[in-house]
Amino acid sequence: MDDRKRAVQRQFGQRAGAYARSASHRRDADLELLIAHLRAAPSDRALDVATGTGFTAFALRPHVRSVVGADLTRGMLEEARRLAPSGEGFSWVVGDAEALPFADGTFSIVTCRRAPHHFPHVEASMNEMVRVLAPGGRLGIVDQVPPEEAPGYDLMEALEVLRDSSHVQALRPSRWRALLEECRVVLTFAEQVESRQTMEAWLELAGADDARRRAIAATLCGAARQALEQIGYEERPEPSFLKRWIVLVGRK
Repeated sequence: MDDRKRAVQRQFGQRAGAYARSASHRRDADLELLIAHLRAAPSDRALDVATGTGFTAFALRPHVRSVVGADLTRGMLEEARRLAPSGEGFSWVVGDAEALPFADGTFSIVTCRRAPHHFPHVEASMNEMVRVLAPGGRLGIVDQVPPEEAPGYDLMEALEVLRDSSHVQALRPSRWRALLEECRVVLTFAEQVESRQTMEAWLELAGADDARRRAIAATLCGAARQALEQIGYEERPEPSFLKRWIVLVGRK
């Protein structure tokens, strides 16, 4: 297994409980937009890739026939099983986004929320999602996006890696649009949402230790004013920045 995937398993195995308690992962504007624009129907079979503690799968379930949640980290799936609403229609599978254990065209909806920035080969993962999607099926992607331009892009990516070594790369919004086109997915909805995130909550969710916190503080101290403005950094009333998510829905 790729060392970067092992890093993901370590990080999220250790932090599964914290993600299970995350209000933002449980319900936020990006999830509401995703569900609304997928236009799910009772006949749909859905797959949620990198499901984590299952919140996207839970949101999908009332609208579809069944949901499979797949994740690389067993500890995250254990939390998903624990949190899952009562009733049938869920199944949980340990699976790699780059090699999904499903036949071509198995699902009419495939989603992946807040995870692709941890994928070592995001293009390969996207191709896998499209492969298991039936013709005419809907693909829904949500991921964090850095500022489109430097130096804000470089600063945000540097901070992400310092916070969590399992971070690989967050794609620019323009790259996401191009990638869906390369995968022959016709984009039907695209929107960015943002919310102010305190540095403390952001660091705590990842379990960042003192050394990582000091490195982030030093990076912010040395950052150019333009970069800080582009990430929406503010010192008062407490250090915070703008967390941005892109929501994409398309049809195969």
